[in-house]
Amino acid sequence: MNDLYSTHYGWLLATGRTDYKRALAWQHSLVKMRREGIARDTILILEHPPVITVGRDGHDANYSECKLEPVFIERGGDVTYHGPGQLVAYFIFNLTRHGRDLHKFMENLQQGIVDAFAEIGITAAIREGDHRGVWVEDKKIASVGVAVKNWITFHGVATNLNTDLKDFLQINPCGLESDVMTSASQQLGKDVDLDRFSQILVEQYARLFVTEFEPVELEELDEVLESQSGGYEI
Repeated sequence: MNDLYSTHYGWLLATGRTDYKRALAWQHSLVKMRREGIARDTILILEHPPVITVGRDGHDANYSECKLEPVFIERGGDVTYHGPGQLVAYFIFNLTRHGRDLHKFMENLQQGIVDAFAEIGITAAIREGDHRGVWVEDKKIASVGVAVKNWITFHGVATNLNTDLKDFLQINPCGLESDVMTSASQQLGKDVDLDRFSQILVEQYARLFVTEFEPVELEELDEVLESQSGGYEI
């Protein structure tokens, strides 16, 4: 094990159900803070109220029928849905600390979900290419989309735990038919404890990134996040 990484520490910021645009502003602030050495590698973990987001590769036809006003963002990928029962994790990491290997970083994001699902009895797998994400046989259970600026990452993964899958019907998620989506609750026939799964997922990322993520309270960072976000442009 590399001694440099064996003593690496990061932050875990869990904010519960959070408005998408507010969380996006926090990410922008944390990107700037991470670049300037003010922040550590951070996992921001939360749920969102219902929202449709469109990435850099978005196609109009995939969200032309959606009922919600789309939010256009910097991550890669097409259109997706976020909402209650879906666990979202954003990663503000300095890839210089991780070998500047974006492919490995993306692999770890997905592998963490695969390994966390194994802990609760779901066998999942990674698909590469045009159908990136985490799958249970022919059904997609988690999506991934990131952005990178000066080797600092942001955005991340969305894992369907107790998600109401009908909410995907208004779009073609990631350019796929809406009925391709599944959830942990659908696979198991019962709801999943989001807090417990969140803990399992962070444990897997701690192992994969050889980083101890220390919980921080929003109140500790809120003032600096809000002040840093004003006027910041990626």
